[in-house]
Parts: sequence; structure tokens; C-alpha cells
Amino acid sequence: MLHVLFLALTLVGLGSAILGLIAHTRGMRATPYYGVTAAAFTVAGIGNVVMGDSNAYLQAVAAAVNAWLWWHSGGGDGTKRRLKSWASRFQGIRRTAPSHT
Repeated sequence: MLHVLFLALTLVGLGSAILGLIAHTRGMRATPYYGVTAAAFTVAGIGNVVMGDSNAYLQAVAAAVNAWLWWHSGGGDGTKRRLKSWASRFQGIRRTAPSHT
């Protein structure tokens, strides 16, 4: 039963990858497809590891590529803004090194 679920998620990932490719070739914005595909391949890859399948590395590569495409095509802009605002709250404190010899 669980194997069927992970197979379905793999098919969702492949389907959204194909939709993203079609959107990219037609000049449409494919960012949502990249995000959905990365999530689907991540879950399917975890399922393949749990089930002991040997092709989990393919889903890991597909998830990484799609996550990279999503991040660099503007999908992570809100996340980037939040990370920058959180990082700006932290201030470095200069401390002297201990002089124990």
C-alpha cells in the first residue's frame, strides 16, 4: 500500500516536470511546477529509501535540480526576504581571545 503511494508521488513529480518543461518551452512561468516537482520527488525519494529501492538517487538528483530551478527562477523570493530580515537582526560581537598560555 505504501509503495503505491510513493509510486503515485513519483508520477506526480514526473507529470509536473513535464508540465514545467512545456511551460518553459512556451515562455510561460514554470516556477510553481518546479516547486511542486521538487517536493514530490523529495517525498518519493524518501519512500524509495524506506522501501529499499535502488533508484532513490535519481529522485534525489531530480529533487535537487528542480529545487535549484525553483530557487533561481524567483520561487524563493519570499523566503530570501525573510532570511535577510532574520539575518539583519543578528549583530556580531567582537570578543578578545583568551590569553591563557
